[in-house]
Amino acid sequence: MIRFVTIIIFIVVGYLIFRHLMRMLKQGMHQRSERGDYQYQNWGHVNTEEEYRKILGLTNKDTPATIKTKYKELLTKYHPDKVQHLGVEFQEMAERKTKAIMEAYEFFQKKYNL
Repeated sequence: MIRFVTIIIFIVVGYLIFRHLMRMLKQGMHQRSERGDYQYQNWGHVNTEEEYRKILGLTNKDTPATIKTKYKELLTKYHPDKVQHLGVEFQEMAERKTKAIMEAYEFFQKKYNL
């Protein structure tokens, strides 16, 4: 009986944690990063340099080498294959973020000839 109750408790807690993570991901997780700047919220189509800098987490003083390393870090973090085991919603969110990151990097490639 104790094993059954323990299993039920683990299932309920796991479900609550998963639901909380899904809610945070849908809201865009408006949090501060380690550098103190806010993470970019809108992962849709953008068209200004300032928004591209927000997507990649860059400042005006960052060099082209920094842009390239930041791009690689974000691409590995948000690649859809990395979150494949978490479900379809996470994979769709990761695809949108990956497209926005790639679009921002393409902009800086053209600007700085990376």
